[in-house]
Amino acid sequence: MLRLVLFFNLACFTLCNTYLEASIHNPVLHQVIQELTVSPPKDQRTVLIYSRTLGFRHQSIPFGVSALTLLGEKTGAYNVVATEDPAVFSPDQLSKFDAILMLSTTGDDVIPEGSAREAFEAYLKGDKGLIGIHAATDCHANWPNYLEAMGGIFDGHPWNRDSLVTLYNEEPSHPICSHINTGDQIKDEIYQYKDDEHFTRDKLRILLSLDLSGPKMKRDGMKRSDNDYAVSWIRKYGASRVFYSNLGHNRETFYNKMALQHFLNGIQFALGDLDADCRPSAVAGNPRARQLPEQF
Repeated sequence: MLRLVLFFNLACFTLCNTYLEASIHNPVLHQVIQELTVSPPKDQRTVLIYSRTLGFRHQSIPFGVSALTLLGEKTGAYNVVATEDPAVFSPDQLSKFDAILMLSTTGDDVIPEGSAREAFEAYLKGDKGLIGIHAATDCHANWPNYLEAMGGIFDGHPWNRDSLVTLYNEEPSHPICSHINTGDQIKDEIYQYKDDEHFTRDKLRILLSLDLSGPKMKRDGMKRSDNDYAVSWIRKYGASRVFYSNLGHNRETFYNKMALQHFLNGIQFALGDLDADCRPSAVAGNPRARQLPEQF
């Protein structure tokens, strides 16, 4: 049994390294990054990428770590430390980072209860950043403060990884998503969020949602009575800035120019280097989701 476990771990390590190498040397990724717009950083920034999983393990994680690391390096926007070791959640360790990026973390205890969670909550009381990519909303269902900070919890994905989804830009002039047009499409898995006190336009500034007038957007399993199917948002939590994007299930998303520019803008907002209005949607005059198209 021990030999089997060791072999499995070695195989996973080898496969992840192969993915990382393929991603780092991918000429498409390098070309896309060169074409992005970056805000000048106000200081040297360091981002912690945390991708521990205790539930479903996304195959895109190593691609995401590699692409987001290269994104910071090539644009000069930030440096990265990537880990899946929960020991990083201590006041001393977290003090080294300007933002925490939760990359497709799954499971109820990826940040363990006790001192690790206390350190995380104390961290967000400062002038820091929190970034969530894809399954960052599919973890810690038993931790209300995390759900409040991130903005919601997974409640199914009617649009699976093979879905070509159509996007609706709710804030066409907003600096985090101004490069995206309503009607733009991307192939990715899109979540819906539990209808609770955390996911609400009274707290979140919704940037992108699904354009349900697009082709094949009506799916079994859609269950929000308000038809609010958000894809990304920002908010202020304590003294910190939060950016979340549901994009990132597929590894190809991390080579997609539209998605990478969105990630970069959101990361730089969380770091404090891109000024953006983060008043809740309800306060900014957008209190409800777009009406369903006729004959939906």
